[in-house]
Amino acid sequence: MKPHPNPSWSIEKPRRRGLVLAVVLMILVALTALAAALSLSVKQTQRRVNYMIDYQRARYACDSALKYILSVLPEQQYRVISREGLPDFSDLFWLSEEDYAAYLQAWLDIAEDDKIQQVMDLSGLTEEEEPAPQPELSLAEVLAAFVRRMTDPNAASELPSEEPEPIDPLKLVVPGPYGQPWPLVSKPIELNFGEAVVTIEIEDENAKMPLGWAASGNKAAKAALTTFCEWMSMKPDEIEELHKQCARIQEQKTFVIDPQPILIKVRTAAAAQQAAQQAPQPAGTTFRTTRRLPGQTPEQIAPPQTQLAAQSSDILRPAIAHAADFGKLFHSSLLDLEGLARSRIDTGKRNESPLKYLALWGSQEVNINTAPRQVLEAAFMMAAEKPEELAKAVIEQRQSKPFSTLRELEELVPEETSNLRSAAPYLTTQSVFFQIRIISRCGNARCAAVATVFKDQKQVETLAVLYSR
Repeated sequence: MKPHPNPSWSIEKPRRRGLVLAVVLMILVALTALAAALSLSVKQTQRRVNYMIDYQRARYACDSALKYILSVLPEQQYRVISREGLPDFSDLFWLSEEDYAAYLQAWLDIAEDDKIQQVMDLSGLTEEEEPAPQPELSLAEVLAAFVRRMTDPNAASELPSEEPEPIDPLKLVVPGPYGQPWPLVSKPIELNFGEAVVTIEIEDENAKMPLGWAASGNKAAKAALTTFCEWMSMKPDEIEELHKQCARIQEQKTFVIDPQPILIKVRTAAAAQQAAQQAPQPAGTTFRTTRRLPGQTPEQIAPPQTQLAAQSSDILRPAIAHAADFGKLFHSSLLDLEGLARSRIDTGKRNESPLKYLALWGSQEVNINTAPRQVLEAAFMMAAEKPEELAKAVIEQRQSKPFSTLRELEELVPEETSNLRSAAPYLTTQSVFFQIRIISRCGNARCAAVATVFKDQKQVETLAVLYSR
């Protein structure tokens, strides 16, 4: 074989091929990365669009559910039920898991069958899993099963168990004053709006400790809040910080029991324009003045302040609007809600925090029929020398017969009549403040709304609505 006339060319040719191959590979890698980035970007955009669509559906369902519940609320009557023979809800917040189970087990040992059936929790069971009733056997079948069991010890018994299977105390749901777990006043409502699923819960705000008491000038009311915080195992520095926050809220607006309507004067546009023209202006500022007619006085050209007041309109702000003001203040940055929501007892099934027992919507009174023990004792700080004994007597009485008037409370402890009458503006036997909590879910989107309403018989007034995700 003859040698190639140009040996250098034969060496460079493979190098050029390798360089071209490397460039092609780099281009392919770049194109692959670009395609992957574009695909990821498209997926993220599609995911954001889908989330926005789901959120709009959830928000629409949330608004629709709020309109629905506000339309049916006037016809609803939330009455306290007799809870005689049922376990009391007042102290369950304070118990650990072991104490909680021991308390319910002690009640199970003496409870009647119909009472046990009322608090059985079958919510976690499907229809197939629910315990079936024991079959009724004839006398012949009972004797035959008895003989088989005696002759064959390994044979399964066909007789009903002589001793019923023990009930797990943690499978019991202790009802509150309205039948549902405290502080719910009715069974949660579940609705479907298209693809969105909505849950509506209504809570009794008068069954909680009014935080507005701490923003008032009443020292006894502030001391009541301190007692409540100690009940909820809050530390002294946490209690002091809460009082400071309430003091800052009081600087914005002082909480008053039984507030009066406010008359607000709102000037018309013409009056506001004339007042602006009459106000002192910087040098060099000019206004176009009205031409003075023959026989017209300067006072007629520029009306005095009394004439401007006549061009204003009066707006009467109802007394209930004060509660809306405090609802907004308590949900502002002036109050550390995260600290109040911190769990003091968390057993997995129960999560207890001070926030669960605080009324943040400007309610003024505590309902002695529905408030738990720690709230009652704090409220009775202003009504009795021994609030613990009074709270115990109230809890025992309302188990069988709820209080209809505060006069019945005076008859229960006649020695505290004078103190009870002085604290009467802070106590009630009927709840009028209710919190509506709505949670709407659609796909991965979630929308929540919390509204507070004032309900007196069939008259319902919405005070405030807050939205969140």
